[in-house]
Amino acid sequence: MEPSENIEEYLETLWIFEENGVALARISEIAQRLSISRPSAVEMLKKLEERGYVAYKEREGVKLTKRGRKAAEQIIRNHRLIELLIKNTLNAEIDEKVVCGIEHHMTEEFANTLCRSLNHPRQCPHGNEIPRGKCCK
Repeated sequence: MEPSENIEEYLETLWIFEENGVALARISEIAQRLSISRPSAVEMLKKLEERGYVAYKEREGVKLTKRGRKAAEQIIRNHRLIELLIKNTLNAEIDEKVVCGIEHHMTEEFANTLCRSLNHPRQCPHGNEIPRGKCCK
């Protein structure tokens, strides 16, 4: 079962925390980043743990599991490839709402096609690493 857009937003947030060197993301930080209440974050993180996407340690924090990291990697890849397409190919300003709307509806096959057409870029316009896909190997 594919994760919902809401789940993907949590996974993407946790990926970014990890990318920034945060081993265990705190509930308050996650809630703030997603502009939601702490109780809402706790409720969803418990669901994510039940589905095997995160390891949740009460009063300590949350981290992605192997399954969660794989799903987060794809959504991050989608996001950063779309940003690059908008900025470098379409010569348009990046609208994060548009990027966010598209990233959740891309298949892995489409992401690989886009990646090939962009010559397997390594960084998004913000300088963040774009995770490699099967097409990059």
